[in-house]
Amino acid sequence: MVTPQMPTETLRPRMAQMLQNRCFLLFWALLILLVALPFLSETDHGRGLLGFLNVIVLVTAVAAVERSKLSLVVALLLGLPTLAFLILALESDLPKYLALSWGFNAAFYTFTLAHLLHYVLRRDVMTADKLYGAVAAYLMIAILWAFLHGLLQYFHPGAYALHGTPQTLDLAGLIFFSFTAITTAGFGDITPALIQSRFLTIFEMVTGVMYVAILIARLTGVYPVVEKKP
Repeated sequence: MVTPQMPTETLRPRMAQMLQNRCFLLFWALLILLVALPFLSETDHGRGLLGFLNVIVLVTAVAAVERSKLSLVVALLLGLPTLAFLILALESDLPKYLALSWGFNAAFYTFTLAHLLHYVLRRDVMTADKLYGAVAAYLMIAILWAFLHGLLQYFHPGAYALHGTPQTLDLAGLIFFSFTAITTAGFGDITPALIQSRFLTIFEMVTGVMYVAILIARLTGVYPVVEKKP
């Protein structure tokens, strides 16, 4: 039995449509990473796989949004050390390698966010794909702050407490804490215990509120108020 092949003329429009919905794909990729995090973070192989997928998602995001060779090269230069130090951390179990991986990850997310926000907040027609990009940027901001919290607890042990007891948080715990802070939902079992972590948390809260305010202002400028006829 011969399987019918899809004509090239049909594939090209579909590929073009997928490239136009670049932020839609980025949003779902980030969502899948967050869903998979609690299930894969229990083992070294799972954490390594998460790190690899994370780098692939960010490099793809830069390539799709910016579409320039220089940006892609910079993204690769940030992504390779991120993954390399993560592998060293998993093999040696040394906190310094994990801190280096989180540091490069923070720089990687900052670089990707700069290009993504430039695309999303650009004075242009607001499309559905840009709205997905705005949500994806919000998720990426929260993950970025999780890496910053991780770096802080490396330099200031006991910066965060779990059920009132100072404890070193893993990436899953840091991301959970970051989302509770950026959404101003209130603290539960994880709380900032030192003055450094408390002020870093304040900065994250302000960042989350300012991002929502700027996004609303941007949408208001795109969709002006229509005056009703008397």
